[in-house]
Amino acid sequence: METKIEPISSSDQIIKAAALLSQTGQKKMVAVAGAQDVDVIGALSSANADGILNATLFGDKGKIEEIASKENIDISKLDIIDRPDPQKATYEAVKMAAEGAADVVMKGFVSTSTLLKTVLSKEFGLRTKNTVSHTAVLDIPGYHKLLSMTDGGMVVRPDLDQKIQIIENAVLVNKALGISPVKVALASGVDAEYDSVPSSIECKKLIDMFAKLNIENVVLQGPLAFDTATSKEIARAKNIEGPVVGEADIYLVSSLEECNIIAKSLINFADTVFAGVITGARVPISLVSRTDTLKNKKASVSIACLVAEYYKTIGFGGVS
Repeated sequence: METKIEPISSSDQIIKAAALLSQTGQKKMVAVAGAQDVDVIGALSSANADGILNATLFGDKGKIEEIASKENIDISKLDIIDRPDPQKATYEAVKMAAEGAADVVMKGFVSTSTLLKTVLSKEFGLRTKNTVSHTAVLDIPGYHKLLSMTDGGMVVRPDLDQKIQIIENAVLVNKALGISPVKVALASGVDAEYDSVPSSIECKKLIDMFAKLNIENVVLQGPLAFDTATSKEIARAKNIEGPVVGEADIYLVSSLEECNIIAKSLINFADTVFAGVITGARVPISLVSRTDTLKNKKASVSIACLVAEYYKTIGFGGVS
């Protein structure tokens, strides 16, 4: 049963909503795999100080304490489990989530492949029917709502079945943000079907395939170029109409490169705030980058907490 919440439309609201979970007795626990990473420690310390979450750090305790001391990061309220071996640290972090003691798994100083292999192993029962995918939730100056770009982190060039699963994953993230209906723009370089543009031809197939899933409160439209999907004025100038034009919540692209080019251009040149989360398993996976700002890191951890709470309300997640 979904719980109706007010739609979240900015990165500040993401962070505030995660903090509110704590105030209502629903503070989330984050299990970190390989926590000897300055960006991870800094993000968790800041989020913990703001009352957003608790965290258990699995990793090399000596290195964690050394990093914290050198960078003047307060880790006094974070639990540290000394597991210097990356595979053991990963195993125990994922095990903690699978047993219901953690709500979010966070990537530290371990490889993404090692973490995902552990999360998706049959031993833990966290695998779903979907592929795992990354949703980049962008707070773009000048756009009146958050925009989710997917997939820019996991699936290099998804086929049609994978695209459907990626849409499902991104829809879960958006519903965790209280967005309904979720408006999905199917990306292309054009706004109509052309035999010479394969991505435009795929759109009708995707719409037909998604309709068979009978997922409520989700609207798909495509092909839509990026400007048409995010600007009603441009759509009117092009004489393009529809329920998604100028109102996209999700922009589904055809390749990892395409997503990265658009998202990173917005982040680097338009002061866009980024919050990213990996979904497709029964617990959300958070990761932060060395190039992320402190606000981006905090927003990324916060959105993972909101997704974990949404999983709980609909009976989806691995946490009881």
